[in-house]
Amino acid sequence: MKQLLKALRARHSIVAAKIDEEQRRPQPDGIRVRALKKIKLRLKEQIMLLERGEAMKAAAVRSKASSFGTPLLAGR
Repeated sequence: MKQLLKALRARHSIVAAKIDEEQRRPQPDGIRVRALKKIKLRLKEQIMLLERGEAMKAAAVRSKASSFGTPLLAGR
């Protein structure tokens, strides 16, 4: 999963650089800039979903680990 996140972040950076490069041209291609921005947004959404998924997994593991410390029959 971390490999995928790393690859998505790298691609996001590459696309951001291409957007900057295109916008610095004397006559930027608006269609290309819009297309690149859509790609960049999709990459950002994928990154956020994966990060959220990893955070939820980590929280579940922490929750599960902390529940082992409490007695199951408390109150009986």
